[in-house]
Amino acid sequence: MADVPLAFQDLVKQTEEMRQQLLLAQADLTEMELTRTTSDGLVTVTMKGDGVVTRVAFDQAVFDERDAESLGALTVAAITQATDAVKSLCAERISAICASFEDATGVKTGVEALY
Repeated sequence: MADVPLAFQDLVKQTEEMRQQLLLAQADLTEMELTRTTSDGLVTVTMKGDGVVTRVAFDQAVFDERDAESLGALTVAAITQATDAVKSLCAERISAICASFEDATGVKTGVEALY
């Protein structure tokens, strides 16, 4: 790459650094867990960063006061909250990496269109 313009070499280097940062972020996000609880505190869901639900917990009051349909609706609400939290965290991490790339290179990634 000796005869390649320096600016292009810098862009290639920055792109490789961004790729490495994205791979690390992906690995980190896959391993992290988020827990969300419904507003009434009756159902709690724990989800890994890759979207896998690892735990669902119910307050005893769910069984005392609710029917099966209500329990299902509360469970879906907790899973939705956890999914939204995972998506938000992923978007924040990717946006930060892309912003760093844009600052270093002046090249727009268009990542904001993804979220």
